[in-house]
Amino acid sequence: MIEDHLSPLDSPEPAARKPRIALMGEFSAGKSTLANLLLGHDVSPVKVTATQLPPVWYSYGAPSLHRIDNTGAEVPISSQDLGTVSHKETQAVRILLETDVLEFCDLIDMPGTSDPNMPQDVWERVLTRADGVIWCTPATQAWRQSEAALWERLPERLRASSLLLVTRMDKLQTQTDRDRVIARVQREADGLFKKVLPISLTSALSNPDDPDALESSGADLFVESLIEIVETPGTLSADPSPAVFGAIQAAAPKPAPMPAPQVAPADVVVPRRVALKRARPRTRPIKKAEVCPILTPR
Repeated sequence: MIEDHLSPLDSPEPAARKPRIALMGEFSAGKSTLANLLLGHDVSPVKVTATQLPPVWYSYGAPSLHRIDNTGAEVPISSQDLGTVSHKETQAVRILLETDVLEFCDLIDMPGTSDPNMPQDVWERVLTRADGVIWCTPATQAWRQSEAALWERLPERLRASSLLLVTRMDKLQTQTDRDRVIARVQREADGLFKKVLPISLTSALSNPDDPDALESSGADLFVESLIEIVETPGTLSADPSPAVFGAIQAAAPKPAPMPAPQVAPADVVVPRRVALKRARPRTRPIKKAEVCPILTPR
């Protein structure tokens, strides 16, 4: 019953729940491709309505699709309904998937920060619930002044638990160009992020089962850095103010709550779509025709 989720709940402290990582950046910065890589599903159907969709919150659970309305109620929807979901009536689209990375953390795919039709408060209210950010900036226009100005207005607590991901590195023609861009971004973003990392998301996504390709694309280093952020004691510190997403907490899967990241066992589930140098668990590659099952029209 929807009524079961109308009462908003205070957000648990980070030690009592999974970390929440927001994917941010300006329009067409690579956030959807990053989500594909981490989730192991092609979530591209969401991109069709990306200009009006509110944040998309991914959590672990039996595949299902809901929207959280402005009262905090959780309303089941079908994939066909995505085209009618608007940020004006919806705080977030909530997607449950049984995929590796979501046993490790929640992911929140945010609207593009440069979209003039998206009010700033649509994503600002979600950031009070986030523990860290992966900010995507394309190498061809890396770390523009508009991005830097917006980031400096966000809560300072996010800096120690956020990564600046310079995407589309494959679009730069020479190694000299790539080195120059990374050096400039590292200089201009000094102290604003835990790390600045180059990556070619398309290369990583096209070769998810090739350790050498994942290493050369920058995907290995990125995932190791993400795990380092989540596993480092005291790094994550979400805003303790009351949650605006009451239904997200109330309807979260009840079995096996996630322990505090700093006390997770050595064999904690990590994203297995990309390989880690310390342990390279394998999983099947993403097929071109593979799409998120709950986003496939019935």
